[in-house]
Amino acid sequence: MRERTRPPPESQRGQTLLIFAIVLSLFFVWMIALVADVGALYVAYNRFDNAALLAAQAGASAIDTGQLYRGNLRLDVGQARLFCQQSLGAAGVQGSCDQTTSTLVVADVREAVQLPVTLLGQTAVVHIRHAAKPAYGGGVGTVTT
Repeated sequence: MRERTRPPPESQRGQTLLIFAIVLSLFFVWMIALVADVGALYVAYNRFDNAALLAAQAGASAIDTGQLYRGNLRLDVGQARLFCQQSLGAAGVQGSCDQTTSTLVVADVREAVQLPVTLLGQTAVVHIRHAAKPAYGGGVGTVTT
């Protein structure tokens, strides 16, 4: 003979629905926090990327005219570093242009970004590096005579 199962008491009805609703709402809160953190990182990355690119290009504009008239396209290294650092400062970004040589300007930006929600931590580090070669007229890096 089969035993009949009794329906759950009135106090336990809808318990699964309640747990599902709580878990789903926590999941949505977590997703909103994740989107806020990733959005802040994306905006900061774009800002630092633009600043580093412009700083490298500014440094690459410091062509050594004495070398240029001899047929060599070279940078004035001191002036290139100065232009690069001034560009980073104007953008309000901390960075360095220490790896600049007579043929290449390197702008290196590394900054900590405050995250709006502490889901991924309080800060995240964004590191951007851009390099640029000197260019004059149609030549990049070399001048033909």
